[in-house]
Amino acid sequence: MERDSRNKSLFIWIEEIWEEIEVQFYGIIGAIFFFVLIYFIFQPLWMRTVIDLFLKTKLLVG
Repeated sequence: MERDSRNKSLFIWIEEIWEEIEVQFYGIIGAIFFFVLIYFIFQPLWMRTVIDLFLKTKLLVG
């Protein structure tokens, strides 16, 4: 019976860690989506230089 409780606690621990990973993943995706949306709506000058920098580094690598 003790073994079952250990397995349950281990699975609960793994499940809680996985939920935290999901929250972080959704937060990162949400932040990227937010900045892309802001870029397409307002097109601020400081973001234009950042996008140009990413495009230049992509062209240099690829």
